Amino acid sequence: MTVNVQKRRSYRIKRVSRPAPRRDISPAGRIYMLLTAVSAAGVFIGAFSGINSAAPFALRAENSFSDSFFGSLAAVMLYVAVFFFAGTSSAGSVCGYLLCLFKGMGAGFLSAEIFRSGLISVNISEALNVLPYEAVSTAAVIFAARENIRMSRLISEKAFGKPSGGGDSTDCLRLYLMKFGVITLLAVGAALIDGLMAVIAGNMP
Repeated sequence: MTVNVQKRRSYRIKRVSRPAPRRDISPAGRIYMLLTAVSAAGVFIGAFSGINSAAPFALRAENSFSDSFFGSLAAVMLYVAVFFFAGTSSAGSVCGYLLCLFKGMGAGFLSAEIFRSGLISVNISEALNVLPYEAVSTAAVIFAARENIRMSRLISEKAFGKPSGGGDSTDCLRLYLMKFGVITLLAVGAALIDGLMAVIAGNMP
């Protein structure tokens, strides 16, 4: 009688590494990143010019809530209004980039004036009067510029007969109005912050 004894074979399972799924950035996200970069470039230019400027410049020292609120609201709503009406033109997207650069330059110049004497000797009341409002209002300006560019491109594509996936014009306009309504609320929030910071800074010793 013959008995065949077979050896057990051992198998090693190799791990199969699958590449992570690629996440494509949406067109709106790309525009937002580009506008953020443009605003950051404006901040750098404004800060550089502020540091090298020898002209005397006095930061505002308002401590009235109403004065600060309405003044700041008028300033940021001017940007929002220009973006809104420029977005209804096929060539209005240029305003999105230029005004973001201009807004960044203003924020950078004011920041340079605040930090001119160094981080340790910063005037806290001046920082509260300027920095929170500039941060929130710059965000509102970037969002408004993004919607300006998107609507302007959509109008340009429809005007020149290019295929676009923008959908019905009425729906696009309704969405455009809704988004600018939200941006207006953000602008009001920036003005509220500035008014509160003005009161707080004005009551500081």
